[in-house]
Amino acid sequence: MFRFEYMSLTQLGEIFGVSNQQVGRWLTELELRTAGNRPSQIAFAGGFVKQMPSRNGGYSWSWHTEKTVAALEAAGHYRSFNPPTGLVEPSRLNGSFSSRKLDDGTHQVVSGDGSVAIVVSGERNATFLTKMLNLAHQHGVVEKHLAALAV
Repeated sequence: MFRFEYMSLTQLGEIFGVSNQQVGRWLTELELRTAGNRPSQIAFAGGFVKQMPSRNGGYSWSWHTEKTVAALEAAGHYRSFNPPTGLVEPSRLNGSFSSRKLDDGTHQVVSGDGSVAIVVSGERNATFLTKMLNLAHQHGVVEKHLAALAV
């Protein structure tokens, strides 16, 4: 789903629709970065980060995409509905499905891989759509029709 195993804070921010500074603050809250804006020992020990060469001959820190995104999502942060396709494969419907309410009152229907499949207005609409997609998934209808579209 992610196009790169490791990403910069800027790239991670694009996945969540926020700035690299915001991602840095979130990582600090999770104790994956220090107050001095460096990766913490927890980040190194957990395999969240590694040092990579930069274009100017120095180095930069790159964050393990899957681990970092999972940690940020577990902390309650949500991926953008439409992250750049240069960083993330386009979302595909795959079950099972769930929904979550956003602060703006909309609801996201989330695929089994954690990607946002659909944005819906209204809790009842989100609940109905989630139930219908899960029913279709349980009977293989979603996968069957997606496979037919790929031909």
